[in-house]
Amino acid sequence: MHEQHLFIFASAAGSVRQIGTLIQGSLDAGWTTYVVGTPNLELIAPTASLLALPGTHWISGYNQSPLDRFPFGTMLVAPCTFNTFNKIANGLADNLATAMVADAIGAGLPVFIAPSMNPGLWNHPRTRESYRLLQSWGCRIIDPQISPDRVTLAPVDTILTTLKQHFASHGTPPQSSR
Repeated sequence: MHEQHLFIFASAAGSVRQIGTLIQGSLDAGWTTYVVGTPNLELIAPTASLLALPGTHWISGYNQSPLDRFPFGTMLVAPCTFNTFNKIANGLADNLATAMVADAIGAGLPVFIAPSMNPGLWNHPRTRESYRLLQSWGCRIIDPQISPDRVTLAPVDTILTTLKQHFASHGTPPQSSR
């Protein structure tokens, strides 16, 4: 069995405040956990306080390890804002997080996306198109919790269960030889 690597990409949705619980669940599952934030994450809370948790590998710059051997592992974009969701679907790689996800999609690696955005953005025609397109590329969308006034990140337990099922049935492909 291959070592299981999970890259968590956090974007600036209010639900990012739950990221510590998600990261801790990943570590508790025994996965080597890398975390990357989008540039706007700093608008929600200091990025280091959200992502630089003991046991993780926080990637905050392009010349950090393991980027010299990326892409490999499984990707999780959570929470994924409207902006990040549509950037990924449009192949925009204008920051470290979206560039890494685009690279992973191109390499055929497993990509999971857990959206979190307001109802108007969730119902926006671009989101619907991006949802279908990302699924057609093999990305797995972990549907958000939806109420009349909120569309928020799926429960952390749901996300972790989805990833555990993935790792149990597929493992992680070997590292790219690029």
